[in-house]
Amino acid sequence: MELDNLLKEERRSASSLLILANKQDIKGSLTLEEISKVLNLEAMDKTRHWNIVGCRAYTGEGLLEGFDWLVQDVASQIYVLD
Repeated sequence: MELDNLLKEERRSASSLLILANKQDIKGSLTLEEISKVLNLEAMDKTRHWNIVGCRAYTGEGLLEGFDWLVQDVASQIYVLD
């Protein structure tokens, strides 16, 4: 509910949302699909750009993929605004 309220603020209307799902190597951790359902991401405004990336902060696995997506997404929005 808090995430939904934050993202509804006008100043965040064009913000990209990257969720780094840490500890994906631990048995019993939520899958990316389960995280999406719990956060109700599919119900968000269809113009909102979001992505969930599984990661392991200890090894760095998945972090580069997530940040690459974020940089590309922000860059694409800046290009569209020009």
